[in-house]
Amino acid sequence: MNKIHQILQEYGLKIESEKEEKLSKYIDLLIKAPLNLTSIRDYQEAIHKHIVDVLLPLDSVEGEVLDVGTGGGIPGIVYAIVFPVKVTLVESIKKKVVWLEQTIVELGLGNVKVICSRAEELGIEMRERFDIVTARAVAELRVLVEFCAPFCKVGGKLFFYKGPKWKDEYNNAQNAIKILGLETEKIIEYSLKTGEERALLRFRKIKKTGEIFPRKTSMILKKPL
Repeated sequence: MNKIHQILQEYGLKIESEKEEKLSKYIDLLIKAPLNLTSIRDYQEAIHKHIVDVLLPLDSVEGEVLDVGTGGGIPGIVYAIVFPVKVTLVESIKKKVVWLEQTIVELGLGNVKVICSRAEELGIEMRERFDIVTARAVAELRVLVEFCAPFCKVGGKLFFYKGPKWKDEYNNAQNAIKILGLETEKIIEYSLKTGEERALLRFRKIKKTGEIFPRKTSMILKKPL
């Protein structure tokens, strides 16, 4: 039994063997990348913290997905391997974009594209286009929702992966959630066998986001909603 299959099975995650192989190859590429894409260098630890962490709180993902501030491609590339989706990765650092493009080719993923840009600069061009907008380890929640909400269709969803201090962020973000046209769908708390307490915060977009959002990054950080 290969190691990724064993770890996924420990969590009750059942994935086709071909997809397991691609996930395994992706993690191998990620931890060996010459860039600082992850601080984790152990293969098994990376499976827990980069694959299980993404998949464990999900039932399914469908439609067009935008992964904001993707870094090394998490969660977007994981979604693209496992689910029937089209994924757009947004990353502002050119070196990371080049690595992501090479990795997508190596993995044979025809359902992923990468855009080198800051999120707020795409706010008009790609507004209200995506079924799901997601982010992990990008910013505190009230900042994150302003970056992400404009891209989501009305009726679409936003998935944000957070650590054990999510409650404080969630409480501080209530005003932003309301202003940006979102409502909380559900919050799923879960644990990794490596000891981390995690949460997936899921929101639904119930009305269009005001045209003034997202503001410039400097304004978002200086005066969060």
